[in-house]
Amino acid sequence: MQGSKCMVVTQDIRRSFAEGGVKAVLIRSLKKLVRPAFKIGSLVFTESDLSKPFPELQPVPGIIAREATIEDVRLFEDQNLFLKRFNDGNRCFMGIEEGTGKLANYRWVSTSAVFIPELDRYLILKPGEAYAYDLNTLPEFRRRGIDAFTRHYTYSYIRDIGYKKMLAYIHSDNRPSLLASRHLLKPIGCVRYIQFRGQPPIMIRGRGPGFPELRRM
Repeated sequence: MQGSKCMVVTQDIRRSFAEGGVKAVLIRSLKKLVRPAFKIGSLVFTESDLSKPFPELQPVPGIIAREATIEDVRLFEDQNLFLKRFNDGNRCFMGIEEGTGKLANYRWVSTSAVFIPELDRYLILKPGEAYAYDLNTLPEFRRRGIDAFTRHYTYSYIRDIGYKKMLAYIHSDNRPSLLASRHLLKPIGCVRYIQFRGQPPIMIRGRGPGFPELRRM
């Protein structure tokens, strides 16, 4: 049992270092130390103006980008979650390895109010706005540019069906995602939060003109 715990800790440290270096390791370690009493963090909210020209699409050899259908549920580890989101009207866009049919990357898109669990609030979308969330590239497919490729495909698709803006947020200590997002997204605010045990989170600063509405419902 003790060996398993040590292995988990080691994996967490390696993951943190890969995502943000020494700074991320220290920040996440501090968060774990204080977590029994309270949680702290910060979210970088970003947006993409879909009306502006996109950079040239850079395909990834052997990867196909497309929207998921109900038959693709078998590709996902949490099939119940996939079905719930799909039946709620959310859309999933994927990168698929052409030769094997394996799921390489995915992201979900919503066009209605979206719950932000860290803030215990809903992000309220305006007409013409969409929201991208739960982005993931499976470990064996990372560092190949697949996320940038499928992001480009997804945003182009959403633009072509009439949407003008894409919103998303990224944890501020996730440096790889922050760097990758710069191709199509720009920061519009950083919301810091603190949550004491048993209490709703408190938001601190970071919201200026044009920032989307965050509302308790």
